[in-house]
Amino acid sequence: MEHMWLMRRSERSGPATRLTAAGLVIACSVSVGSALVARADSVSDQKKRNDKKIAALGQQLEGTNASLARAYVNLERTNAALPLAQQRVVSAQAAQARAQAAQVAAEATEVRAIAAEAKARAHNEAVAQKLAVARANEQRAKEQLAKSSTDLVTSQDALDSYAAEVFQGSGQESQLGMVFGSTSPEDFANRLVMADTASAVASDTIDKLAAMTADNTSTRSYLTSVRDEIAELKRQAEAALRGAEAAAAAATQAKNQAILAKNNAITATQNAAAAKSQLDQLKSNQAAYAADLAVQRKSEAAELASARAESARLQAVLVERARLARIAEQKRLARLRAERAAKIRAERAKAAAAKKRGQVYVPRTPPPPVQSEPTPSNYLSYPAVGPTTSGFGMRWHPVLQKWMLHDGLDWGISCGTPVYAAAPGEVIRAGWRASGWGNQVLVDHGIHRGIDLVTSYNHLSSIVKFGGSVKRGQLIGYSGTTGYSTGCHLHFGTYEDGTPVNPRAWL
Repeated sequence: MEHMWLMRRSERSGPATRLTAAGLVIACSVSVGSALVARADSVSDQKKRNDKKIAALGQQLEGTNASLARAYVNLERTNAALPLAQQRVVSAQAAQARAQAAQVAAEATEVRAIAAEAKARAHNEAVAQKLAVARANEQRAKEQLAKSSTDLVTSQDALDSYAAEVFQGSGQESQLGMVFGSTSPEDFANRLVMADTASAVASDTIDKLAAMTADNTSTRSYLTSVRDEIAELKRQAEAALRGAEAAAAAATQAKNQAILAKNNAITATQNAAAAKSQLDQLKSNQAAYAADLAVQRKSEAAELASARAESARLQAVLVERARLARIAEQKRLARLRAERAAKIRAERAKAAAAKKRGQVYVPRTPPPPVQSEPTPSNYLSYPAVGPTTSGFGMRWHPVLQKWMLHDGLDWGISCGTPVYAAAPGEVIRAGWRASGWGNQVLVDHGIHRGIDLVTSYNHLSSIVKFGGSVKRGQLIGYSGTTGYSTGCHLHFGTYEDGTPVNPRAWL
């Protein structure tokens, strides 16, 4: 697609046509922007569609001033990227809010888990203290039981000795002997008092023995109760310990989750800030690209006028060459017809002379009638092989907002690909063209089908053949992206009497 466009339909079309075309462009611009936000599909799918649209723009702008094309594509790419960036900001800010809410929830869970752990540990310590008190009570009860048992044995031994002394002692050793062995009433009275004292002591020992026996029984019952309590407290202590350990594990997990949630919130905040920064940068770029496009549009308008003038000059040259070629062809055909007629007359004269002499002369077969040589429909060979990236015809210029003619075929071939002459002819122009064609070669193939056929090879990186005649398939240069071109390709054009036509009619 080239900058060498001819304004045709845009100049003939009325205001309604131009307004409709402009409306279509505005609608397309809106669809690139707001419609993307409304779509529910993923950002990556939107980006793929945008990339395809930008690639299509690159083909639309082929042949435009490279600076203008770059400014326009940059602006359109930015316009397409803005809704995606805004969507990313919204998504990032939503993720940030969710992460911050999750952080608050996780930290609240951590606080509850720590409180639960403290409560469980306090319960564990309370049970442990009760268990310690119960064990101390057990130890004191055991010591008291051991002591009372010893005292009980001692008192029982003393009581047994007293009974033996009362009932089994002999003579003066027993208490009866002590009473009845007195030598005087006074001695008897004294002995009786002593016997009563001993009897009272024995009676006290018996009472103490009974009390000690009762205490011992009570202590044993208490000890049994304390041991049952200890067993129950041990069970509670084990349960409390398990609860405290579980609470501690839960608190640790909650703490880790709170840390993770905090880190996620920090990351989400950073992502939101980065998305916002990217959006702000895109908006700044948008303003800069729009300003650049305005400048380049003015420059393009001036260069387009120059290109139209150059195209008109080229057409005038080719029209004049076609006129001269037709005159030359007509003269050639007239000369050939005259030569044929002369040959026919000469043969007839020879036959007439021979007849007068009485001889027979057989005239030679006259040459066929003179006419132009037929030209096959595929007269031109392909100058290079590659995919067609842009065809011949009118197309809408998205920047200049007008219909313009793309006057040839574009083949997407890499820079430096050999380019060959499509048919025999004469190189009538070769070199740099400031009108946008870059390095160009024009080959005149002469009169075919009654018209003068010229082929053009444009945007060449270098030229091999600068003049003279060429044969079909002869190397004339190498493809490139010189002039108004946005990428490596070959623009191939055909002219009939100076008017650009679709090359496919000749290929």
